[in-house]
Amino acid sequence: MKRLLFCLIVSVSLVLSQTNRVPSLHLKMVDGKETTILQLLQDGPMLIDFWALWCAPCLKAMRHLDGFHKKYAADNFRVLAINLDTERSRSKVRSYVRSKGYSFLVALDPAQESYRRMNGNVMPFTVLVNRSGEIVYKHTGYVPGDEKVLEEKIQSLVRQGATESPDEPSPH
Repeated sequence: MKRLLFCLIVSVSLVLSQTNRVPSLHLKMVDGKETTILQLLQDGPMLIDFWALWCAPCLKAMRHLDGFHKKYAADNFRVLAINLDTERSRSKVRSYVRSKGYSFLVALDPAQESYRRMNGNVMPFTVLVNRSGEIVYKHTGYVPGDEKVLEEKIQSLVRQGATESPDEPSPH
């Protein structure tokens, strides 16, 4: 009985610890290259934002995301915007990002697999991930002012990363 209880506790602990980690996602970037979330995280912490061209709040938030990408680049922080539009909208996505001059990373996921695996349910869906792959903050939707809270979370994450050795992810 004790052994069964111990196994149950260990199993539940493993499941709970995995739910706070970013899943291993394979991504097709807007430039046609392929990568994974884990490869991108090797360079530092990241904000992942799920969006679509038809989502007005998503488009309003993007200028702030681009600002974060530029402002915290020296801290090895990046923004990855994962577009969830259909395969037919691929050229429109490229054109939109180019026309706005956005410099953040853009991936395409017309099947919305990454969105489902991250348990997204409202767009925009924003996730902050530390360098070791731990999800440290999630936010759904966008209203003006949300960017202020998000920047505070980014600053905290960047400060945390500054105290870590580049070869040793945080034990958190």
